[in-house]
Amino acid sequence: MKNKGFTLIECAIALMVLGLFLTGILGVFQQSKQVQQMVYGRNLQEWHVFLIQFESKLAEGRFSRLAKDKIYYDKINSTTKRAYECRIELNANRSEIAIREKNGYEPILTEVKRLEFRKNNRYVLFTVTFLNGETKNGKWTIEKT
Repeated sequence: MKNKGFTLIECAIALMVLGLFLTGILGVFQQSKQVQQMVYGRNLQEWHVFLIQFESKLAEGRFSRLAKDKIYYDKINSTTKRAYECRIELNANRSEIAIREKNGYEPILTEVKRLEFRKNNRYVLFTVTFLNGETKNGKWTIEKT
């Protein structure tokens, strides 16, 4: 009479295949965690670069006025000595924040869903909402003239 069942070799092979599969899954999870940390680091770095560009562009001119998703500043043309208006604004069609000066257009932060400015006595507070739902806040001090 024959007994139905698996041999010892078949069980060992099955356990070996299962072990390799689980090792592969563990590697995928570890790699996805590393990728997530790198992406978060890149987003944080892009945010800090944006803050530096924002500050330096506004330092080139004089604060003028504020709209909900735009900040206006005046710059002096070095040749004609005349003031012209510039702005930093949200371009919703391209999902980016950009600087507009004369006929120029310079994107400085991408993957942005919403930008909102609020003015305090001496500060401009702003909130940036990204396409992934993340929100960042910033504050710019208005220089006294």
